[in-house]
Amino acid sequence: MKIFGIIASVVIALSVSAFAEGEGTERIYDYLKIEQIPEMVDTGRPCYPDSAYKARCEGAVLVDVVIDEEGKVVDAKVAEAQPEGVFDAVALDAALRCRFEPIKIDGKAVKVRYRIPYIFDRGQYNLKRCSKINKK
Repeated sequence: MKIFGIIASVVIALSVSAFAEGEGTERIYDYLKIEQIPEMVDTGRPCYPDSAYKARCEGAVLVDVVIDEEGKVVDAKVAEAQPEGVFDAVALDAALRCRFEPIKIDGKAVKVRYRIPYIFDRGQYNLKRCSKINKK
């Protein structure tokens, strides 16, 4: 199933993407390079799109995020999605609502790049359908 291919690409991406941006701009560290895994304190759980649920569609989305010095997600982009375009919007929305413990280097909080995987499986008990959330 394609979901397992995405999960495998998460592992590959995590092992390949060690970098820190920074010449002349604000520095953003990759969590692998500094060997600290950001600790999520608020998951920003996505909802399951009604159209995908009714169509029995399942999939996964990898979202690249930048976590600021306060632990807020300040940038989010879809890195990979299967199927494309089905779960992207709800995954991005969830990623932007996530909160993390700030990452510190030498006692100073820094910006960090991180990748969040979202798996959409109709059997997941913790994902509510979007229409049921919006009615509240």
